[in-house]
Amino acid sequence: MHVISALAPVFVLVLLGFLLLRVRFADDRFFHTAAKFAYWIGLPCLLFKNISEARLSLTDAWRIFAVMSVASLAVALLGAGAARCLRLPLPRRKTFIHTSFHCNTAFVGLPVILYALGSHPQGQKLVEMASMAVAPMIPVFNIMSVIVMRDTGGAGGASGRDLMVAVLKKIVTNPQVLSCSAGLAVSFAGLRLPVALSRSLGSLGGMALPLALLSIGAGLSMRNIRDGLGAAMLAAAFNVAVLPLAGGLLCRMGGLSPEETLLTLIFLACPTASSAYIYARQLHGDPEFAGNVILLSTLLSAPALWLVLYWGM
Repeated sequence: MHVISALAPVFVLVLLGFLLLRVRFADDRFFHTAAKFAYWIGLPCLLFKNISEARLSLTDAWRIFAVMSVASLAVALLGAGAARCLRLPLPRRKTFIHTSFHCNTAFVGLPVILYALGSHPQGQKLVEMASMAVAPMIPVFNIMSVIVMRDTGGAGGASGRDLMVAVLKKIVTNPQVLSCSAGLAVSFAGLRLPVALSRSLGSLGGMALPLALLSIGAGLSMRNIRDGLGAAMLAAAFNVAVLPLAGGLLCRMGGLSPEETLLTLIFLACPTASSAYIYARQLHGDPEFAGNVILLSTLLSAPALWLVLYWGM
């Protein structure tokens, strides 16, 4: 029952966002602004506060980061093999691989951890550790995404070097990367945030996750779901089933603690990141297929996360 209570707020907010747009209580502009606020202000405030006030260091989360990185790379390679066996056209093949490993750690993983483990005896420590692990995964996912989605379409396509320069520019200007870096600097310097600033950041950060979940729900679309349904279902299964299974095996091999394993598997059981749609559109992938995988993986992540929490708690 506790597991259901922990997951309910996440999926209720996703469903609410889906319904609010369909009944026209709120329009696309509202959800676009909400997602923009969560991305540029809310989540950076949350990460900066958690990291700057953490009693942990980055080394306390390095094993979680390492397992997530290796598991993502392994699933990307498996996805490449599966896409080749399915003989998918190049745009869909790139998108299949990308959507199979790029999980939504920030906008789904962190809310699940916050809601599920906030009342845990070591809840604050686990939330801090999760924030520390997310920080280095942001650039890793960006780099892997550009490598997979690079344009190989000949004339008019950007070269690999140009794409890497573009993604590095996106990384160093990414608000989450900047906020994590600033939080680490404050933590390492032994500084303490003024109470007023800490509470203000807490209020802004508290708005980020609900707004992000509402926006994810509003972005789900049932249109074109029949197009490539089998391949989309397989990519979603890679993301929410194969990825956490690979992570669980690596956690056991690496000797991670039960708490580290739980955090790792929560992150890896999250649905495909919404940014996969943007990558597919900008880098000549298959955006409709990406949207289908995002929808299916969001639905499949509910039982996947339930199993992870049931096993870990």
